[in-house]
Amino acid sequence: MPCEYLPLGSLVDIKTGAPMSRAKKIAVGDDLIETRVLVPAAMADSRIDDAQLVIEKVSKVKEELFTREGDVIIKASTPYDCVYIDKEHEGLLVTSFGLILRSTSESLVDMRYLALFLGLEQANTELQNMSKGMTIQLLKKRDIGDLMIPVPSTEEQARLGALSEGVQRYKELCRAISEKSNVLLQSEFARIVQAIN
Repeated sequence: MPCEYLPLGSLVDIKTGAPMSRAKKIAVGDDLIETRVLVPAAMADSRIDDAQLVIEKVSKVKEELFTREGDVIIKASTPYDCVYIDKEHEGLLVTSFGLILRSTSESLVDMRYLALFLGLEQANTELQNMSKGMTIQLLKKRDIGDLMIPVPSTEEQARLGALSEGVQRYKELCRAISEKSNVLLQSEFARIVQAIN
């Protein structure tokens, strides 16, 4: 059964993150909050690297600019990485480097499926064609809303979204095994070198 194609702007609400200079501008009497900030370096390979999150003191930031479970965040500049926000990553402040894609009550798209699609090479090529700017290629909120999204059945979206999540877990496990293997090799090398000396 062929997919219907719909513009992204008809499927989700699209918001631009908070300019950091405005979020950090403190007026007399403002209440400060300390919050985790999602910076570009923290997004890579469809995942959030917690070690790269930044803690900042900010004031008067709209609640809608903090991540919610089910959001998809896409970088507005190359590479156009995107991540699906899980429960663990709720409450991150999204700065102006990112676009927040948020499901609506009438949404026809599974957000995990959407994150999978936006992470594909073909989607990245389309995003590059939409970007504006001479030096830094930026995606604009109004332009990304025109991106045509294939919308298969709800069941197929859920299946592909679950498959994508499983692949991400597998990649995380492989990364952890690789890191542990390197530590094991280094410690074994050190043990042997010390035994020789």
